[in-house]
Amino acid sequence: MELPLLSVLFVTFALTLYVILDGFDLGVGILLLLQSEGKSRDHMVDSITPTWDGNETWLIMAAITLFAAFPVAYSILLPAFYVPVIIMLLALGFRGVSFEFRIQSRKYRRKWDMVFAIGSLTAAFMQGLILGGAMQGVEVRDLRFAGSVLDIFRPFPLLCGLALATGYIVLGAGWLVLKSNPPVQSFATRSLRVAAPLFAALFGAACFYAVTIQPGIRSAWNSHPIVLASLVALFTLAAGVLATLPKRTAPAVPFLLGRLQFVIAILGIVVIVLPNVVPFRVSIWDAASSDMSQKFVLIAAIFVVPVILGYSAFAYWIFRGRTPDEGWDK
Repeated sequence: MELPLLSVLFVTFALTLYVILDGFDLGVGILLLLQSEGKSRDHMVDSITPTWDGNETWLIMAAITLFAAFPVAYSILLPAFYVPVIIMLLALGFRGVSFEFRIQSRKYRRKWDMVFAIGSLTAAFMQGLILGGAMQGVEVRDLRFAGSVLDIFRPFPLLCGLALATGYIVLGAGWLVLKSNPPVQSFATRSLRVAAPLFAALFGAACFYAVTIQPGIRSAWNSHPIVLASLVALFTLAAGVLATLPKRTAPAVPFLLGRLQFVIAILGIVVIVLPNVVPFRVSIWDAASSDMSQKFVLIAAIFVVPVILGYSAFAYWIFRGRTPDEGWDK
């Protein structure tokens, strides 16, 4: 009984680290769409150069764990989300290509910046679409996906896509306030004052909409009213503080508050979804693989996770402080 629960908690842990680590560099990429000054765009990209490419490791680990520990869930969720998953992977690939090419091409750097920005926006939106599709519920019959791949393109998943992309902008703006020079910091602060209340509004609308369309979510609210209400109150408080921060605020505060919002949202999702791995359709234990597979995954995680955490901590420590104006590599 404990092994599948440990595995699903590890999947949640990996996805949480992915969101709060890769979310800010996706947000910085999206903000490139709003920045017209070339030197400022260079500085924005420089701020994420040392750390951006290792963050997707957590997404890969979550997918591998889901495949090995919950093959039934994997066989249901992947067909349900074929379209957004493929588009997301292509967008992430385009981000990697554009990141390398923009360094080598001064003449077309603006164009590569747009490819990076559009790839970031597309990947963020697709991730929100997947989240919304899972929370609205997928059609399952005899432990098989029985719906249509087009079920994802409904109002609620689309709303979640907008909300998540906006949330990533909040994280990206917070990162730039922490890491950038004064001109970019001013741009990030202005972006944050718009994005923070917009994210809160979209998140609130998504929560209200979810309760109206999914009986499982209404049931969770009835079962855990105090916990979920407390999480909503904390999220709202963090959003209010972000939207009204005075100019003389410690640079780390906006970034930490943005991360706090995402941690709160993820905790709410966990409270609502558990003990299911396919939300409101298939439980953890019905989808779990053999004990041997569970043990293999968890033992591998024990060895791999410290290495990745150590590498990430080392990278953030080495490149701590503000990003130099001259950039890492021109």
